[in-house]
Amino acid sequence: ALIRAYRIRGHLIANLDPLGLMERKFLDELHPSDHGFKKEDYNKKIYLREYMDRKYATINEILLFLRKTYCSTIGAEHMHISDPIEKKWFRERMEKKENQLHFTDNGKKAILNKLVQAEGFEKFLAVKFIGTKRFGIDGGESLIPALEQIIKRGGQLGVKEVKIGMPHRGRLNVLANLLQKTYKRILNEFIGEHYSSAKDSTGDVKYHLGASSNRDFDGNLVHISLTENPSHLEAVDPVVLGQTRAKQFFHQDKKRQKVVPILIHGDAAFAGQGVVAECFAMSGVRGHSTGGTIHIIVNNQIGFTTSPRFARSSPYPSDIAKMVEAPILHVNGDDPEAVVHCARIAVEFRQKFNRDIVVDMICYRRFGHNEGDEPSFTQPIMYQKIKKHPSTLSVYAEKLIKEGTISEEEFIIMKTDFKNLLNEQFKTAKEYRPKIEWFEGVWSRYKPERGKDKRGITGVSIDKIRKIGEKITFIPQDFNVHPTIKKIYENKKKMFQTGKGFDWATAEQLAFATLLEEGYPVRLSGQDSGRGTFSQRHSVLRDQKNNNHYIPLNNISKKQKKFEVIDSLLSELAVLGFEYGYALSEPTTLVVWEAQYGDFANGAQVVIDQFVTSGERKWSRANGIVMLLPHGYEGQGPDHSSARLERFLQLCAQENIQVMNCTTPANYFHALRRQIHRDYRKPLIIMTPKSLLRHNICVSNIEDFSKENTIHRVLLDHADVGGYGLIKLKKDTEIRKVIMCSGKVYFDLIKAREKLKKNDVFFIRIEELYPFPVKTLAKHLKRFKKNTNFYWCQEEPQNMGAWNAARNYIEWTLDYIGSENPKVVYIGRNPAASPASGYQKKHLAQQEEIIEKVFKQ
Repeated sequence: ALIRAYRIRGHLIANLDPLGLMERKFLDELHPSDHGFKKEDYNKKIYLREYMDRKYATINEILLFLRKTYCSTIGAEHMHISDPIEKKWFRERMEKKENQLHFTDNGKKAILNKLVQAEGFEKFLAVKFIGTKRFGIDGGESLIPALEQIIKRGGQLGVKEVKIGMPHRGRLNVLANLLQKTYKRILNEFIGEHYSSAKDSTGDVKYHLGASSNRDFDGNLVHISLTENPSHLEAVDPVVLGQTRAKQFFHQDKKRQKVVPILIHGDAAFAGQGVVAECFAMSGVRGHSTGGTIHIIVNNQIGFTTSPRFARSSPYPSDIAKMVEAPILHVNGDDPEAVVHCARIAVEFRQKFNRDIVVDMICYRRFGHNEGDEPSFTQPIMYQKIKKHPSTLSVYAEKLIKEGTISEEEFIIMKTDFKNLLNEQFKTAKEYRPKIEWFEGVWSRYKPERGKDKRGITGVSIDKIRKIGEKITFIPQDFNVHPTIKKIYENKKKMFQTGKGFDWATAEQLAFATLLEEGYPVRLSGQDSGRGTFSQRHSVLRDQKNNNHYIPLNNISKKQKKFEVIDSLLSELAVLGFEYGYALSEPTTLVVWEAQYGDFANGAQVVIDQFVTSGERKWSRANGIVMLLPHGYEGQGPDHSSARLERFLQLCAQENIQVMNCTTPANYFHALRRQIHRDYRKPLIIMTPKSLLRHNICVSNIEDFSKENTIHRVLLDHADVGGYGLIKLKKDTEIRKVIMCSGKVYFDLIKAREKLKKNDVFFIRIEELYPFPVKTLAKHLKRFKKNTNFYWCQEEPQNMGAWNAARNYIEWTLDYIGSENPKVVYIGRNPAASPASGYQKKHLAQQEEIIEKVFKQ
């Protein structure tokens, strides 16, 4: 019981805090008397059975061993692990040599050298750029040799690539001293002379930027990359995990041993940001597991100005990791050898068990939140101690000098040489011209160019469509499919046989299938994506007798690529971040994230704002992710009607994203295929239908998918095209109203026009709302530039939907073609705080009012 008590609670009295601020109350259960031992028994030998790696020991020997192992500058939490093999491994790893790693002299000098670089770099920046924000690592310098150890030991254990995500604090130091981004380049960014070869890049602050490099450790080459991130703490975590998963796919790393993610956190953010818990929740699930993440908390014991007792409700910031039974190593940041030792254990555990592990490095922040901040306003006692406290480098150098590992002269030379190196780099930093690096390797084919608008070949031969149709509608005879699904697949088969009536789900299935057959993987992720929220997709069939799975899209041909469909955990933020990260690393994969309802996409607003819509302009990082957002007003209330189309359109500029509201299955088909067949990558946001999934007019014919066809940014009235049995419209010169719209409302308008027999109202659908198809629209509106009034109709309230974005484009177009009526009039719901009414009667009344306004004289 005494041994177990130390294994469970020893960390509570460990020497973890360099400043001595953490309370270390001695616990009764850690005293022998609490377990029935008397002082006269302390020197008696006790038979220990299998409890320790020795058969006999006295109480004094046991206490000395346990305190060295669990109460020194390392405190371990591993007894919450339920797997006995993992627990035993960790216990033995901790208790081996009393948890002390005996470094060689060369090993100690290597640690010292990294500390010289870490501290020297921060001091150099502080002198050369007084008051400039750099969010230095000052006080947490042991992070640098710890990361070095993870990469080195990881390389020995088969790691080929490491993906790192971290916040701004210490980032410049990691870039310079781990990834070996040249000091000259970083100094150039401080001088403010940073040039990017991307003409329209807005750039970002230097402590948000990423980099990548190859490092050779003892003949083991490891590629290291640090992902760009915003100031939104922890938002980068799922992005890094998605990148890791994609790289594992690229390396065919099924055992997840070659590519390893490292996430570096602050103590306040790790405990406070919910996305951390979401990432832990993803860590063991199919489709999102990366085989374990190494987490390092740079525990400054403060969050901006907030003390730990106000920043969380748990003793440690790391306690959230216990939800997945991750082992936790608490370590004193002023003991670099202990920190490096923990880093080594962390990478070994991760490689052995493919699970998450946390290193909680307790340190301090020598200056304020940034270099211009005065921390003693809010933490006077802490900062009185910090001012008197020697740096980690000073503490460790003194230790090595005392034990004779190095001389004082050697230490001075190390510091002087490094300072001279920085001064040399500084001399030429202003003239330095960096090159854009992200469009290399697999991205070399996808470099964006302004005004580049090639659609790519998205059509497929009818013969191939029919052949693929046979494969994706085939169900094995011995597979006991649900009767309803069997009927759905029989209907699909008829579509391919007759070439008529292709619905939305079948068009999507065909788009995926043709890409897979052409050699492009497809990854679809979202809540209920396998079946589809509206029971429309059924991409994964289940045998009703034995629950076996059959995926038609993975049974097209032997040479096809893999279709991966994931029913994700109930999260938007982490899952979208993950899929964005996946697409960031895999330009040849169609990566699709689907919201259960578009309304819930705003749960991932941070990823949408900081990555999806602005990542390319800030960081020159292209991305081809597709977001499917079910959208449309059917009387389902304020939370099941709107994907907040207006917000996406508000974010549109500089050709950053594509926003579509398709009204035909064929257009959706071409939009998906265009994502892959274009020679550049842009995020695609599609407002997808709900009621239209089974609408009798919202269908396409086989020729619409053929090589003779392509995507249409503007679609004309069904009655104008003909062949649908609709009312015959008047001549163009007699058309009284041209109603422009987008999405489902079009079908409501068609239905009403048939009922009212109004043949002087013409409808035009804007399928792609950004980039807005001005030239195409102008071509179609020329027909009506005389004697016609122009309107924009939408279901959404006036302050929502596409109105505010589309109006200027339309009026500019009308002016361009010389229209007699150059203004466009709004028809739709009045401005509202909530997207939709929760009352069915009110919803129907509002819909009727819209229809009435459209057709009134």
